[in-house]
Amino acid sequence: MGNHHTEVSPCVDRATLLAEMDTHGVGRAVIYHALGDLTSPVDGNRALEAWLADDGRLHPQWSAHPLPRSLEQLQELHAQGRVGSVRLAGLDIIDFPFRPWGYDPLLSWLSREGIPLWVPLPEMDPDDIVTTLQAYPDLETVLVGAHYLHAMWVQPMLKALPRANLELSRYEPIGQIEALLEEFGVERFLYGSWYWRLAMGPMLFYLHHVGLDDKELALVCEGNLLRILGVES
Repeated sequence: MGNHHTEVSPCVDRATLLAEMDTHGVGRAVIYHALGDLTSPVDGNRALEAWLADDGRLHPQWSAHPLPRSLEQLQELHAQGRVGSVRLAGLDIIDFPFRPWGYDPLLSWLSREGIPLWVPLPEMDPDDIVTTLQAYPDLETVLVGAHYLHAMWVQPMLKALPRANLELSRYEPIGQIEALLEEFGVERFLYGSWYWRLAMGPMLFYLHHVGLDDKELALVCEGNLLRILGVES
């Protein structure tokens, strides 16, 4: 959510976001701040505070990168009982390979604390993702932003990483979601919109037409995410 230094967001404040969610029947959402991607994860996390309230509709996802001050900020938030998930961010502004020798303090801490990690596929090397995450077998992860360009990666990546889940905001190869659901089961897939980069509606509509029954659809649209976050339905 929010603006970053190169672009003005179409979603200017919390009220605008909630109105958009209501339009699509989205009761609650996990959000992060756009500043985390192109400026600073630490500053993005500070800016995210203005979007939060006690109504339970918006769950913060804190951005992280491998510098010590980022981990220190996350640990402070975790001590306050406020960290449900973490997202790798700033990968476009730091040239730092996603390897254990650079990310071990962050990944080891997340693994020990049982905090799930969101990993943006478009910004990363697939071999780095698989090789590094295999070194942390207890770390629950969500692979975000898979596109048809990643269609050859996704199936072997999910086989190689049994604790990885796939977010479906822009996974559009014809028939591939159906094939993945058949191979891996419904429990490893999550609806996501990647709003405001993308609209909320199209993928939500598509998931209603891939042959899922009501119980399976509820898992993809909510239940699997709540399980990963450790949040009650």
